[in-house]
Amino acid sequence: MLRVLAVADVSPLHVAGGGERVLWEQVSRLARRGHRVSVVSRAAGDAASTTRRDGVRVVEFPVERGSLARFIRSSVRGARRAVSRELSAQGADVLHLHQPLSAWGVLGSPMGRRVPSLYTFHSPAPLEYRLRRGMSALHRGGVTGVAGMAVLWAIERACVRRATRVHVLSAYSAGVLRRLYGVPAERIVRVPGGVDTERFRPADRAEARRALGLPATRPIVLTLRNLEARMGLDALLRAVAEVRRAVPDVLLLVGGTGSLRAELEALAASLGLGAHVRFLGFVADAELPRWYQAADVFVLPTRALEGFGLVTVEALASGTPVLGTPVGATPEILRPLTPSLLLEEASAPAIARGLTAFLARLARDPEGARSLATACRRLAETSYSWERVVDALEATLTELAR
Repeated sequence: MLRVLAVADVSPLHVAGGGERVLWEQVSRLARRGHRVSVVSRAAGDAASTTRRDGVRVVEFPVERGSLARFIRSSVRGARRAVSRELSAQGADVLHLHQPLSAWGVLGSPMGRRVPSLYTFHSPAPLEYRLRRGMSALHRGGVTGVAGMAVLWAIERACVRRATRVHVLSAYSAGVLRRLYGVPAERIVRVPGGVDTERFRPADRAEARRALGLPATRPIVLTLRNLEARMGLDALLRAVAEVRRAVPDVLLLVGGTGSLRAELEALAASLGLGAHVRFLGFVADAELPRWYQAADVFVLPTRALEGFGLVTVEALASGTPVLGTPVGATPEILRPLTPSLLLEEASAPAIARGLTAFLARLARDPEGARSLATACRRLAETSYSWERVVDALEATLTELAR
């Protein structure tokens, strides 16, 4: 039995995105295998709690959100104090660190440095910060933004250099890690993200559509994204405006929330897409499988920093093909299926060409569409099931703890 202490800048008790979902799948599945697993995480809101969920002890610490400087300082100090208490009271054989601020709180302390550690590099923190400019009061432009990027670069660089090993979810992320921070290949461990193949599985499309109140016969395109600039949703909307010329009844479903919702809704209206686009808002985790099952195709229009793509493998596990831009790790996932699922680039014309061609093939070759759906499911089962992924993670943590 391993004593695993996971430390994160996101809380597994409040699943709002991919980072929280990866964290929870990993720790909960390790706990089910008989390991003693605890999580120290930054609280999602103002109130911090200590609780136990599905065999995992979760300790949250509060942070100050009044300014970027106070936020960074309190995140680092809060993690350091909370982890020091946990190590003194419970001990740990290995630390699994997610995201740079809490990780530096641990790796910058003498007690934290005495325990072997694995740092998961989800995405380059300074580049994420730059791309999220304006999304919140903490993501600033100008001199403050440049300073924030510099601080995050220095903190994450220190983390990946002090951690015993660095975990990436894709070959793309390994390349970014080497270029940005000079981490040698021998210190990098590659274990992909995963999908719960029991929850995300093919189902009767007509039944899924009836349950969601969707039209039975229209070609349905789905995307689930944070409504932010790097996700490329404006390009997808412009693409759908072109696709409807060839496929007049096409319907795009956009799930997710973010700072650009009003702007994207205005763009859709200006393009005359009122009958062709529905904004779904936040889609709860429990509802995700049925939306994938209802769609004919999932589109991933990302412009930058697609470190893995949980939504990609979730759609594939559901038997729903994915059309993706050739950005980040997306080619690694889609090429083994067929190169035709990779769009030429992230522009609106390229997305329109790829989506129009896909929907035309779907209409003229139903048998080929069924074969592709089967291949999508098979790839998810053989390469990305959480059980396989956690096998590899468990082996890595065990090796580090020796």
